[in-house]
Amino acid sequence: MARTSTRVASVLIAAASVAAATPSLASAAPQAPAAPKAPAGAAAASQADASGHHWKLLAEPPSDATVAAHYWKSMSIKGQKQKKSNWCGPAAAASALTKQPDVKVNSGTQAYLAKKMGTNKIGFTSPIALGREMTNYINKAWKKKGTKYKTYRSITNPNLWDGVRGSYFYNTGPVIITVYSRKSWYPKAPTTMAHYVVIYGFDDTTNWDQSTYLIWDPAHGKRQLKATQWQKIAYAGRFVVAWTGTKF
Repeated sequence: MARTSTRVASVLIAAASVAAATPSLASAAPQAPAAPKAPAGAAAASQADASGHHWKLLAEPPSDATVAAHYWKSMSIKGQKQKKSNWCGPAAAASALTKQPDVKVNSGTQAYLAKKMGTNKIGFTSPIALGREMTNYINKAWKKKGTKYKTYRSITNPNLWDGVRGSYFYNTGPVIITVYSRKSWYPKAPTTMAHYVVIYGFDDTTNWDQSTYLIWDPAHGKRQLKATQWQKIAYAGRFVVAWTGTKF
C-alpha cells in the first residue's frame, strides 16, 4: 500500500510541474505565411516525453487557449515597387506576371508596360489596358494567341473571394484590384486618385467574411486587407483584372 501511495504522489507532482510550466497562449496578428514558432517550454516537454512522462496527457490547456486558426494560401510572386508615382498599374502587372511560367520579368518591364498601356500619355492606367497588355506580354513570351488576363467589373465582396480562391486552386495567377488611394491606405491622397494592388493570397476560412487577403502594394510592399473591406475602398466600377474564365 505504501508503494502505491508513493507512485500516485509522483504522478501528482509531475502533473503539478507540467501545469506550472505550460505557457499561456496569446492571440497575435496573422503573419503571411510563416512557420509557427515553437512555444516556450516545448523542448522541455519533448525531453519529458522521451523520459517516459506523458505530460501532454496530464496537462490541461489554459483557459485562453482558444484562438482563431489561420489557413494562409499564397501564390509565389516577386513584387516590384513602382518606379514612378503613376506607375502602380504597370508595377502591379509586372508583379503578377512573375507568377506565370516562362514569362521573363525584369527591371525594364514596368517601363515597357507603361508605354504599351498608355500610362505615360494619359497619366494613369486604364484597367482595360492593364488586362490587354498583360495578355499581350504573356502571349509574346509563350508565342501563343488568345486572351489570358481580362478586366471584370462590378465585383462584390463574396465574388472577389470566390475569384481569388479559384485563382489559387487553379493556379492561374494573382488578381489585381483597383482601389481609391484615399479610402485605402493613403488618407492624404486626392479624392479621386485610383491605385492598383495585387492580391496574391488569402486566409482560407469557411466563410468569405472571415477572410483576409494578402496584398502586394507597389507603393509600399506587403499589406493585408479584410475581405469585408473590398467594396468600401473599391474604385468606381469595382474593376478586377484576373485570368480569363475566373469565376467571380
